[in-house]
Amino acid sequence: MAAVALNGDWQLRGCLGEEWRWHTGKPWEADRWVPARVPGSVLDDLWRAGEVPDPYQGRNSRLMEWVPERAWIYRRRVEGPGAIEFGGVDHAATVCLDGEEVGFHEGAFTAFSVAVDAGEHLLDVVVHPAPASEPQVGRTSRVRVHKSRMGYGWDFCPRLIHQGIWRPVTLNPPPRAHPHVRLENGVGVVELDGEELLRIEEPALWWANGMGDQHLYEAEGYRVGFRTVELTDHYALVVNGVRTPIKGWNWCPIDPLYGVPRPDKLRHLLELAASAHVNLIRVWGGGLIETDEFYDDCDRLGLLVWQEFSQSSSGIESKPSDDPEFVALLAADARAIVPRLRHRPSLAIWCGGNELDGDDATPALAALREVVRELDPGRAWLPTSPSPDDRDLHGPWEHWGLRGHYAHYDSRRCQLHSEFGVEGMTNAEALAGLIPEEEQRWPADRSNPVYEHLGAWWNNVPRVQEAFGGRICDVETMRRASQWLQYDGLRYAVEANLRRGAGTIPWQFNESYPNAWCTAAVDYHGVPKPAYWGVKRAYSGAPSASFATCAWGGEDEVRARVFGEATPRLVAVDGTVVGEGGTELVVPLEAIPTDVFLLDLEGRNRYVMSKTADLAPLLDLPLAGIELGGGTLRHLSGPAAIGILAGDVIDLLPGETRAVDFEGAIEAWNVRG
Repeated sequence: MAAVALNGDWQLRGCLGEEWRWHTGKPWEADRWVPARVPGSVLDDLWRAGEVPDPYQGRNSRLMEWVPERAWIYRRRVEGPGAIEFGGVDHAATVCLDGEEVGFHEGAFTAFSVAVDAGEHLLDVVVHPAPASEPQVGRTSRVRVHKSRMGYGWDFCPRLIHQGIWRPVTLNPPPRAHPHVRLENGVGVVELDGEELLRIEEPALWWANGMGDQHLYEAEGYRVGFRTVELTDHYALVVNGVRTPIKGWNWCPIDPLYGVPRPDKLRHLLELAASAHVNLIRVWGGGLIETDEFYDDCDRLGLLVWQEFSQSSSGIESKPSDDPEFVALLAADARAIVPRLRHRPSLAIWCGGNELDGDDATPALAALREVVRELDPGRAWLPTSPSPDDRDLHGPWEHWGLRGHYAHYDSRRCQLHSEFGVEGMTNAEALAGLIPEEEQRWPADRSNPVYEHLGAWWNNVPRVQEAFGGRICDVETMRRASQWLQYDGLRYAVEANLRRGAGTIPWQFNESYPNAWCTAAVDYHGVPKPAYWGVKRAYSGAPSASFATCAWGGEDEVRARVFGEATPRLVAVDGTVVGEGGTELVVPLEAIPTDVFLLDLEGRNRYVMSKTADLAPLLDLPLAGIELGGGTLRHLSGPAAIGILAGDVIDLLPGETRAVDFEGAIEAWNVRG
């Protein structure tokens, strides 16, 4: 029998307690049901039905914290005979056919099935109230479920606990198979249950992004690639025998209502990562075992995946429970998850979870390790990140000030910096949609209850004001200034890691929820913030420089050390070159004629600096005249145009032109859009 996707024509109804028993098997025409989508999320269905307000606006998310406390019945008609397979229900479900219970399953990341006889039936799937778990400030040892914790309340996500039939439902699916793929002595082999499905002598290899092409082969409905990937003791990758440093980014679920398919957004985000020369995506342990669509795109784009099981640290205590039932639950989940993913060429590393207090002797992590060793023995394993010996390091996630930030990152010694970040406001259009009433957008600090709800952990108004001389008086200037600190700070941090040959995985690439303030480099809608372009430039291999500060007030001279093939220049915004040449560039501060100047590395990288003790001179720059047309950005008049956002962050010196792939309004420090 042909497989049938059971997607549309579902209905949804909420129940308290065991009231659901009164509503299963009832006539289709019964009242108080709303349309539902499968795959999907309960909260999304309720929003589309007008039962709750827009969860992505203002403080509305607080008005729907009641939803996961209820059971929700999904129902539809089905035509048997056959088997109905559920790819994933979050988190526990009772299945009824014509009012009779025929199955129960618990676990968001594992599939299950029920049999259905010939004829038409009414299928009810009761998604039970969400299980208890811990928000970010809690205790990991109290967690007893293998489920994304982000939605229970995190620094970048309000409390929006996910429920729903979040993976496809199929009648009569094809038999499930979990092949092994290996490359040995130049021969690529795909095996299933000991039987050889495919053998290729000297196959075209699958390479990580930036190292070569991503050759894929078909084998019994699976797309496979042949490659070898090792993780060295020094946290470098060896792909097909070629050593390469990790150039990564941390990945979070693309939405707290992650059951709703968003294939275009997913593809767009991963293509942005690949375009930024990323070779590895770390799937953070507070999130998901990701969807098949995610791994399909990573296979296609050459993005190696560091996949963590869904366990994470807590603000109070971070040791996983050693309760035998919980340990057995993790192992059982892993026995379903690992085979499903092990054929993926993109999958490089299994990890027990994020920032856990434990090692391979910790019962929960030991159980996961044993399953990985048994079912996917060729894959790298890490019990947690960071490592207890500080070879792999996390933090900080904030800008450290106009002097402290540079000193901090120049002093790191870890071999892999797998979490660190800088905070900043979201983009203008995203902010307008998030806080529609203009008068509610200012002040932009935590005294404003809207901002207290929308990313309070990363609201660094005092630091931004300090950096800009306390002169910011409106939300647009605050947004631009905070994004500038995020851009310059994250770029410098990544460059410093790369200069010493360390692997680097900044926090965080994408934004799960549209916050006003966040550490994400790409906003919720998939639009890059300036920080994205800074990291992309660093990963491109552009030359870089180390220096003590970007605001030189109180110093006698500007001193910078250059790394990479480039002749440095110190250029005033009026175009005057005040110093040039050498790997160590030293220029007396008094020789610079303008308060704003640039350290220029042959146009491939530029750092904007100030003669004063802060960046307030950026607020006083005279207007520059520029023109955008025919794919070319031209400087026409006035001083250098600083911080132009046009498919990159561009500082355009007097008389310069720059080819750009950009159309639309220009944003800059001293250019009218």
